[in-house]
Amino acid sequence: MPSARPPERRWSLTSRLAWRFAAMTSIIVLLYAAGSSYVLFDALRDDLHNFFDHETEEFIAELTDTDFSPAALQAEAESAADVTHEPACAYRVRDAATGAILAQAGQKRLFDHVPNAVPVGERHLSLAILRNTVVGHASALPEHGVVVELLVDAEDVRGALFKYLRSALLVFLISVPVSAVCGMVTARRGLRALRGLVAQARAIELPGGGERLAPEDAPEELSELTAEINAMLARIEEGLHAMRTFTASLAHELRSPLQNLIGETEVTLLASRSSDDYVALLRSNLDDLHELSDAVDNLVAFCRSSEPQPHGAVRERFDLLAEADLRLARERRTARRVGSELHLSGGGNTTLLADREGVLRVLRNLVGNALAWSPAGATVDVRVEGAPASVRLVVEDRGPGIPTELGERIFEPFVTGRARRGERGGYGLGITICRTAVSAHGGRIWHEPREGGGTRFVAEFPRAAA
Repeated sequence: MPSARPPERRWSLTSRLAWRFAAMTSIIVLLYAAGSSYVLFDALRDDLHNFFDHETEEFIAELTDTDFSPAALQAEAESAADVTHEPACAYRVRDAATGAILAQAGQKRLFDHVPNAVPVGERHLSLAILRNTVVGHASALPEHGVVVELLVDAEDVRGALFKYLRSALLVFLISVPVSAVCGMVTARRGLRALRGLVAQARAIELPGGGERLAPEDAPEELSELTAEINAMLARIEEGLHAMRTFTASLAHELRSPLQNLIGETEVTLLASRSSDDYVALLRSNLDDLHELSDAVDNLVAFCRSSEPQPHGAVRERFDLLAEADLRLARERRTARRVGSELHLSGGGNTTLLADREGVLRVLRNLVGNALAWSPAGATVDVRVEGAPASVRLVVEDRGPGIPTELGERIFEPFVTGRARRGERGGYGLGITICRTAVSAHGGRIWHEPREGGGTRFVAEFPRAAA
């Protein structure tokens, strides 16, 4: 049996903020220490340069007043060494040709640190100070054939520099845990409002009761987050409401055809019937099955219209009037069965370049709703009118009409008017799907009262679909 994979370790936002605060603070301290150390080192090195220049110039000036004999050179070296210097220094004069020492005076330990000749003109004081406690500088006097060397004790310079570096390192090491603690405290206090939001969100098990997040003293960023979360909760509640309505509408759309099928079949089977009776039953059942199929198709079309990327449709060129004459055969049978009449007329150029099935679904949904709302014996008028740039589909019923308070809401999903007693209303998903299909073609759909009572629906399709 394979071993269980250990849970992945996660960082909390508080820890992230604390450690990032500590890291940034430490980096700032480290950069400041490095910068200030360089400034201090540069200042000490410049002071040493100036000391070399001053003392060397004075010693050379004293030497030029002598005859450059070994005795005179030694006397001047001892005289210069007797002067109290800070830092301690020593003087040495060499023969330029042989490198032999002609005179020297000063502390012996300085000569022991630099026993060899100092290169003339080189001033690598930066490296020399870091590597040695004694540094030297040499200047040549070509006209006299000698080289003057000045040796300086740089121990105090090195000590001051290293002392500062040790102090800076100590401050850096202390700043890391201190800044981490400060960052943790700051992050906890700053995220207190966020933790409050988490507790409120945890208490909302299933949106539906109007619960909303209400942060107290929240910063601007959390206020914006809270507003977005509240908006999301509102959308979730709206979606849940639509889902409940959808479920109820699904049961309603499927129940009536099924009950008709069951009822008519049971009544027919109670006694022996003639073949004509069975044929009539099968035709009636077929109509109900078609109605059930339409209901399912409408539900599928509604679900697809709600997808982020709706399914594409093939554009075809067809004559809407001719197609309507063929596709309304079942609706004509339904109308005859209830004693009504379906009248189709048209005129002009009714050719479209569009989604054939989408346009015909609009036709059948509008006609089906008109038949459902029309009283027995009434006539439903369907007209297909060709215009220069569009084709209009007009469906008129003689039902109770759409209540004024519904208005454009009749195009919303699951919004339906109140049917007259004993009659089943037809406005539900069908009208919503009509609006979706017409809009997908770049057209428009509207309704208006019909003269003499009833409702007129008009769907206008561009001749070439968008």
